Order: sequence, then C-alpha cells, then structure tokens
Amino acid sequence: MNIRNFAIIAHIDHGKSTLADRIMELCDAVKAGHQAQLLDSLELEREHGITIKLKAIRLNYKLQTTNYVLNLLDTPGHVDFAYEVSRSLASVEGALLIVDATQGVQAQTLANFNLALDANLTLIPVINKIDSPQAEVEKTESELIDLGFSEAEIIKVSARTGENVDKLLEAIIEKIPPPTEYVDKLSALIFDSGLDPYKGVIATIRIFGGKLKVGDTVKFKATGASAEILQVGYLAPTPTYIKEITAGEVGFIVTNVKDLSKVMVGDTITDAKDPAEALPGYKAAKPVVFLSFYPTDIGQFAKLKEALEKLKLNDAALIFSPETSASLGQGLRVGFLGLLHAQITQERLEREYNVDIIATSPSVNFEQNGKYINKPAEFDPMVKDTKEPYADVSIFSPQKYYGAISNLVHEKRGEIKGVENVGSLQKIQAEIPLLELLIGFYDQLKTTSSGYASLDFEITDYRPAKLVKLDILVNHEPIEGLTQIVPEEKAEEIGRKFTEKLKDAIPRQQIAIPIQAAIGGKIVARETIASFRKDVTAKLYGGDVTRKNKLLEKQKKGKKRMRRFGSVDIPQEAFLAVLKI
Repeated sequence: MNIRNFAIIAHIDHGKSTLADRIMELCDAVKAGHQAQLLDSLELEREHGITIKLKAIRLNYKLQTTNYVLNLLDTPGHVDFAYEVSRSLASVEGALLIVDATQGVQAQTLANFNLALDANLTLIPVINKIDSPQAEVEKTESELIDLGFSEAEIIKVSARTGENVDKLLEAIIEKIPPPTEYVDKLSALIFDSGLDPYKGVIATIRIFGGKLKVGDTVKFKATGASAEILQVGYLAPTPTYIKEITAGEVGFIVTNVKDLSKVMVGDTITDAKDPAEALPGYKAAKPVVFLSFYPTDIGQFAKLKEALEKLKLNDAALIFSPETSASLGQGLRVGFLGLLHAQITQERLEREYNVDIIATSPSVNFEQNGKYINKPAEFDPMVKDTKEPYADVSIFSPQKYYGAISNLVHEKRGEIKGVENVGSLQKIQAEIPLLELLIGFYDQLKTTSSGYASLDFEITDYRPAKLVKLDILVNHEPIEGLTQIVPEEKAEEIGRKFTEKLKDAIPRQQIAIPIQAAIGGKIVARETIASFRKDVTAKLYGGDVTRKNKLLEKQKKGKKRMRRFGSVDIPQEAFLAVLKI
C-alpha cells in the first residue's frame, strides 16, 4: 500500500506549520508564494504564531517511478491541546519530531516524544531553522542523541528556505511503514470534529478497518448516536469529495447529525448493524481551569450565550453553565483546558462576535466532602476535608538556572522530585498544586530563566489543603468577580499584592476609594485610591477666609454623599490583576 500517514509534532513555535507549507509545495498541492502558514487559517493562530486546530491534508508525491499518498497531520504544540495531539498520533504510523536549532529540546518536545513512543510510532528527528544565525545545530543534535536517536537518522532542514525538505520526504516514504487493516469490521477513529450549520457535523477520521461510503448508516460508540453519511472526502488542502474511503486512509465525513456533542474526539465510528469493538484510548476532554464571563452591558447576556454556543459547535472541550452575581448580573461559568484556551476563547468572543466581557479570576476544581467545586461562592471555609489538585511538572532549562527555578517551585508550595541532564539542558521533575501552576507560574518561570525554560504538566491527584476565601472590597462593597480561593499561609501576602495592583488598575474617582482584602471578617490588607480634588475656591477673589472655608465644607458634604450613594467604575484590567501577581 503506497500510503504514509504521519504527524508533525513539536514544541510551540518550532516551525511545524512553515514546514507543512514547504511539504505541500514539493507535493504540488499549493504554488510557491502562497500565504505563509497556510494551515493556520484562524486570525488568532497567525497573530499568536501558534496552531490551535489540527489539520489533516492528503498529498501526492512521486518518488522515482512510484506514486505515494501522504496524509499529513499538523498538530498544536501547546500543552492545553495535548489530548488533541494524542488522538492525532493514534491515527498515524509515524511522526516528524521537529526541534528548533535556536532553542533546542523543550518541554513539549519531550512530552510529544513520549506520546509518540507510547503510540509505538516510527519517529524521524528533524532539526529546523538551520539557516538562522542563532542556530546551534551541533548542540541540538547532541540533545536528540541523548533522547536515543542516532546521528545518521537526524535530518537537518530549513522550513523557511526549503533546504533538505526533499530528503525529509524520502525519509518519510522509506522509514514510516504503510498502514495495515487492523480489524475486519468497519472501525474508524475520530480525531477532530466540527459543525457545518448547513450540512451537519463533519468528523476527521482515520479508518482502521472496512470502508465508509456515501449513504452508509454508522454508529458512534461512546455516545450511542447513529448517523447517515452525506459526503466523504479529504483536504488537499481544499476539500475534495470522493465516493468512499477505505482502511488505512485519512479523510473526513459529513453526517446528518446536528449536535456536536454526539460526535466526540477519540470516539470510534462503526457499522450500525454490525458494530465492532471500540478502539482504545477514548476519554472525554476535562476542563481544568474555570472562569466566569460577564457582559459589560447587562443587555448583552443573550448575545454572549449565543456566541459561546456557536464557539462550542467547533470546540467540544468548552463547557459552560449560567450563573448570577449580585454585583455583575447574569453571566456564564466556563471551563477550559488551560489559561491559553481561556484567553483564545475570550479573544474570539470579543473579535468575532463583538461582545465586551469581564472575565473573573481563574479557579480550579477543589474537593470538599467528596464534592467538586470551582466557584468561590460555593467554597465553605469551615469544612476541614478540603483537597486541591496537584500536577506532575516537567521543566526544561539550562543548568545555570536550577537554583532560581528550585526557589520558585518551593515558593509555589511545590517539591522537586528529580533532576536529569538532557544534553546541555536539565529536566526538573516537580509536584506543584495546580492552582499555583495556572496563576502566574509560567510568566515567573520565563522571567527567572531569562526566557529559556519551558514546562509541561499533567494533573495527577487531589491532596489535603488548607485554603481560605479571600474577599476583595472596593469602597466597602465586596466584588464577587475578584474573590479567590487561596492557600491559608499565603493569603495575607496575596491580599497585599492584590490591593496594590488594584490601586494601580482602578482610575481615581471624585472621592477616596478604599480597597481592602478580607478573610471572613478580618481585613488583612488595605490600599486607598486618592480622590481628585476640585479647586472650589478658584472663583473667589480674596475676601474673608470664612467664605473659603464655607465652600470647602460644602465640598466635603458632597463627597460624603458620593461615598454613600456613588458607584465605582472598575475596568477589566482590575479583574486581570490577579494574573500578574
């Protein structure tokens, strides 16, 4: 079978999408001079320089006298989308492990390397950006050799100029094995899904047994839903429609299902009348961080909800439920795979759907008396049986930063479990509470290591924790969106830092505004935003001092009324201040 199925995996920003461009050009799928990073079709993907949604492209390549079909999967590199990468790797026989010659092996490089090993894939190590003046090719090569590769199998390319990409295509054909039919019955793995509002759910699939054609009735094993196949095809990179796809091939199917929740990534498609066993490895994507979204204009709540429902049609990992706040009105509690996932979703809501949002402080799932909670309002400080999630963290960094990183891990209530050398880098294994990891840790790690360190993490278990609810009061009124659940021993320190940040974030008003951090009824920190002072005596031309005092006293009474009845404008920057602590 002259088919090769392979994925491109790498740490974020190591050149996956640019390499995919050069491969498509060599296979005559696109012409030179096309838009750069063609597979990153979302505006946010281009702006952030990352891949958010994977793409599966079918290419034709002729080597000597033989024609080959190459199915290329361009996958995300960020840890938030690791599950999507794992399902992609389950759909192929081989992978290109791309390493940036200017950065070397990074945390997500190793995470994807281990995912590929677990999937028993044939790996081809590739050093990219060899044309860069900052490239350290020999150093990067030694790091790959430390991972178990031989010098002879490492291919050095420049995705920007196209240097040696033809040699890489030859290696794909020579080293990656062709697919085989694993089962007799129809069995296909879904590794991506989306909704076309006019047609129905479109699933990107890899067939492991049997074949799929237009008109077939199929069943989804995990959800039990049935569907009729309306269209069958593949991307090249534009959609191409065919009559059927068979075992070993990658393509997409258009179904008559209108509910994306019935077609889950990782699920197995099989024949409705003669079903096969489910393919291994399916699990539902679980959110790990939770935020509340409130529209700045209360009248836009329906618009916000509709916009999130539309986004969920192409992002099955999004979950949300309505909630109400006394100070912020109606909003939605939304679960995400990570803070990048949350940031991307918020930016898409504001740009694509024109909804202005206030996002509250992020939280994680805590356990109290066997029940999971993620809203500060639900947290009971009197419950002693409180647990928080922990994560196994892998940090890659130059060796000279070990001391600073060790201090940072201990500051975040973490513990270092092991250290090993990988070439010129150190791999530091640590256990850190997920709450500490999500809020501020990544930025502090980058600062501590002068930008060189990278990390990957996996949630492991829940452990006993001493936590308290930290309330923030602005002008003596508690602000629900700023309330946080924090470690007891760090509550005062966080309260002080938070009030300082809010003092800078909230603009001055006509009256002095106190900002307080409180645990229960105890105030643990306070800052005051000074008021503007209008010169009410400017219109006086001298005269008796009592006239001046009379006007100043009148101004004081007016400010007392404002303090009692006035409201304080709190900008979105204040709600984001927690992320900068």
